[in-house]
Amino acid sequence: MTASVRPGSDLADRSDRPVWWLVFRQELDDLWIGGKALNLLILFAVLVSITAFLLATNSELSLTPPRLMIVVMIQSAITFGLFIGLVISAESFSGERERATLEPLLLAPAGRRQIAIGKFLAALSPWPIAYLYSLPFVVTLAQGDLALVPALAWGAVLGTLTTVAFTGLGLLVSIWSNSSRISLFVGLLIYILALLPAQLPGEFQATTTGAILQAIDPLEAVRQFMVSGFVDVLPVGELWPLLYAPIGVTVLILGAIFLYAAPRLRLEAETPGLTWPMSRGREGVG
Repeated sequence: MTASVRPGSDLADRSDRPVWWLVFRQELDDLWIGGKALNLLILFAVLVSITAFLLATNSELSLTPPRLMIVVMIQSAITFGLFIGLVISAESFSGERERATLEPLLLAPAGRRQIAIGKFLAALSPWPIAYLYSLPFVVTLAQGDLALVPALAWGAVLGTLTTVAFTGLGLLVSIWSNSSRISLFVGLLIYILALLPAQLPGEFQATTTGAILQAIDPLEAVRQFMVSGFVDVLPVGELWPLLYAPIGVTVLILGAIFLYAAPRLRLEAETPGLTWPMSRGREGVG
């Protein structure tokens, strides 16, 4: 089914295109021409460059084996890259509510799921560029190590998987929030919590609690997979259980968005725990 997207938009007259595509194109224009995606990519470039510089020049870190450098750089690219998708998606619907631009989208004669798909795909668009930017640093630090190509391939797969999960998480929170401040706060809080297990002592990670954290935290599972596979050189067959968390969390979040939350998208968010106190005089659309 097709429809216009926003009044005054040059996409609004393209009635021969599906709504999700129109939303996707409009969001790309807003993100890239508006500069938000570029600003986040500049931040990504600075963080990745600093990480690579420290690994290459620090007297202690420079003694790190090339394979560990490869893993650290790829993990840094994944960690910083999915942050971009999380920030963009966390502001997607809550920002539309604050700007009073959500109603034209909801009035389009199309399922709300299509609107969510368009915004979701647009929020993912910076990730491939971010990962490609990190490649020269990884190649340089690898010093010709044979693990480079398979590590980059696995990094692309696992990075895409976790980026999809955290971008979806941001979108889900945004659907249920009336305020960008709340949706960004909740998204960033979960992001920080997902990074914490990597900072815990190795002794703790070897305990039952540590194993549980690895089983439910996709970022920690990906880190363990890369370290075990390319530093400890364990066979892939022994590492498959580490993929259960990123795959399971991604499937769960996508299901929650497109099977439950998106079809129930309203002009007013319906989850009080994610909204600021507001007047209830407005009624949801649809």
